Amino acid sequence: MLFTAYVAVCLSTVAVPECNKETALNWMVAPGQHQLAFCMINGQRYAASSGMVHDGEYVKIFCKANDQFGITG
Repeated sequence: MLFTAYVAVCLSTVAVPECNKETALNWMVAPGQHQLAFCMINGQRYAASSGMVHDGEYVKIFCKANDQFGITG
């Protein structure tokens, strides 16, 4: 099964369990689909190279099969 990495960039004041699509400052979809372990790595790599993460923010990676968030690409 292949997974897509969804990247949430949240303020450090947002608790990790509360960081999601609705609370994120930025919500990105990493290109490509990968096996689960590589999905996490791809999401982290994509976030690091995006320039969208700043001081006082953190990244939370979601790896989902299919399109469980109701968005494409």
